[in-house]
Amino acid sequence: MAGALAASLAASASCTIDSGVRAVESQAAGVGGLIPDAGQDDGSEFIVRPGVVDFGDDKPERPYDGFLTAVFGEIEAFWAEQFPAVYGTAWQPLEGGVFAAYPERSDPIPGCGTEQTTYDEVYDSGAFYCRPGDFIAYDDADLLPSLVADLGKEAVAIVLAHEFGHAVQARIDAFDEPVILKEQQADCFAGAWTAHMVAGQGIAVAFDDADIRAGLIAMIQIRDPVELAGVYSTDAHGTGFDRVGAFQDGFAGGAQRCSTFFSENRLDQLIDIPFLSDRDDPNSGNLPLFDPADGDEDIVSLIPASLDQFWLPLLDGASIDFTPPDFEPFNAGGPYPSCASLDTQPAEGSVVFCAADGTVYWDRDLALALAADPLTGDLSVGYLFAIAYSEAVQLAVGSTLAGESRSLASECLTGAWVGSIVPPTPGDSIVQLSAGDLDEVIITAISRSDPTEDADIVGGAFEKVTAFRAGVLDGAQNC
Repeated sequence: MAGALAASLAASASCTIDSGVRAVESQAAGVGGLIPDAGQDDGSEFIVRPGVVDFGDDKPERPYDGFLTAVFGEIEAFWAEQFPAVYGTAWQPLEGGVFAAYPERSDPIPGCGTEQTTYDEVYDSGAFYCRPGDFIAYDDADLLPSLVADLGKEAVAIVLAHEFGHAVQARIDAFDEPVILKEQQADCFAGAWTAHMVAGQGIAVAFDDADIRAGLIAMIQIRDPVELAGVYSTDAHGTGFDRVGAFQDGFAGGAQRCSTFFSENRLDQLIDIPFLSDRDDPNSGNLPLFDPADGDEDIVSLIPASLDQFWLPLLDGASIDFTPPDFEPFNAGGPYPSCASLDTQPAEGSVVFCAADGTVYWDRDLALALAADPLTGDLSVGYLFAIAYSEAVQLAVGSTLAGESRSLASECLTGAWVGSIVPPTPGDSIVQLSAGDLDEVIITAISRSDPTEDADIVGGAFEKVTAFRAGVLDGAQNC
């Protein structure tokens, strides 16, 4: 995120191997301690089915090998049913097969524009689909083990369902489409397959809400590096914000919904945010929580000021009396602030609005952890500040919403503020987004969602992301 000083320096700003998932290395452990443990179920209860995956003759055994053979069988079965329904012709199974790549492998992997595919080539991509050979290769030495350890085997299945989506595109002659749209559609196809599994329509594999959460995080893990030059780049694969949106489209609408991605002017719906200045790049676009120079170029100073800048004119124009909240930190471990208007007092991990004294109380240690984590950053803290601020807005406008509905309204209102600081912003804008900021919000929102979609407390992962995206894309009037 760029502050006032950084904003003043702002600048304007067809492959044979398709896709690749190593744009951001797996570092899911962390996120301010918010991402749940992937659990102990490693997939070892599944039987390895010969012929589904070419494991080679020297592969170290992985506990998830049987799970992967089951998953690829499930994906083929899904497309055997869906492809005729959506595209009107029979599904042609993957001719080249699926290959596990690792340094010890002596059995060759077919070439993709070369005589033979090396492990280093697979490592560079993580996983890819090769159109000429009609095969998929994945890194079984580094990428998959780390993703399984961080997010669980089901998250890896969703990544591989995305790669399989490129095989679908080969069968509909879609390879002349822009790379970003092919990636969007492959994300959508992965969402459609995931919904199929969640509905219990798989043969041997079933997913639950925790698996969806992990899968959404995985979609963000394989976003473009934040420094990539825009959605029109020939290498662009999309931000996590856009990839999760495409995944949700497929989850809600099925493969049929994904089939229109090349004809619905989708490029205009994607958000492209570059680094805004030379100051942003070395710090990955993040402001510090507190300005070490004792100035006001920090999260604690700029986020509340930006929220005021957005909400005060809007509410004043609607003749709504509104006093912006104060912001006060507290330390994890206490003493915790008291609030007569809250059923549950602010405590460790809290960022809450207290109506009794008009103050947003926030956990300093939580904010420091989020600001320092490589997967989150300044807008993760800004998002939590804005959620609490949105509660003050709802109180001012006389909202009668309660429970989950009220929480999701705050997500949408927060999205409206975030949408107002997407570049280019007016010259007097206190802050504006820089590359990676929207993804920081999505990760934090998913990590703080209800454990299941039907818990109805603050909103499930899909519900929170949907509400936030609606605010960003359509503004406060949509909330």
